[in-house]
Amino acid sequence: MEYVIYCDESRHCAKPGDTHLAIGGLWVAREHRDTVSRELRAIARQNGLGSELKWNKVSGKYAAAYTKIVDYFISQGHLNFRAIVVEHAKFNPEFHGGDRELGFYKFYFRMLEKWLFPGFVYTILLDFQKNKGADRFGDLRRVLTNAVPKASIHELTVIESADTPLAQLCDVLTGAVSASWCKSYADAPSSAKAMLTAHLAKVIGWPSLRVSSASPAWSKFNVFAIDLADPGRETSHG
Repeated sequence: MEYVIYCDESRHCAKPGDTHLAIGGLWVAREHRDTVSRELRAIARQNGLGSELKWNKVSGKYAAAYTKIVDYFISQGHLNFRAIVVEHAKFNPEFHGGDRELGFYKFYFRMLEKWLFPGFVYTILLDFQKNKGADRFGDLRRVLTNAVPKASIHELTVIESADTPLAQLCDVLTGAVSASWCKSYADAPSSAKAMLTAHLAKVIGWPSLRVSSASPAWSKFNVFAIDLADPGRETSHG
């Protein structure tokens, strides 16, 4: 079985009010990738979303359109999403040799590693980041290969999301998770973004997206908050 994994991150720069960052990955079986991409483009076009799908573009004008995008994700049995959530205040670069960027890619590793399985082949596509480290992506591929040696990482590379609907969908889902953990809409529950996160939580059967899944087991939608007091494990809050 071959999977393509589209990855994105949200609120990793820690602007005021950003209490948590999220790193997300969208898994799609390679045999379904082209069909899903065409159908996402068609839904976007039919609902007036002519440009790139992005969490930051969710607004009242396009609320119904983004709801249809979320419902499409839910309806597709071969699309699965996982995110790691990290509390900024507890992210101490000293635990990573003083290198915050290295810590960031360690969190990427944690998000991906739990859903790489022996005997499967993976293409991992990350959102573009300008790194200080010379070979962060090569290092990430090496540590993933060492962690799951019987899984095959065919490729780990960087893409631009502008022409990639599945990367854009990952952006929307990751943004919804990080916004929920940052409680961005506590004072504006009727905003388009708040309503979209509430809808997504409802259709996956959760009280909100501010929930940590009971285990990292393969599922439709999985969110884990890393316990930085014990970096070797993930925590459950729901």
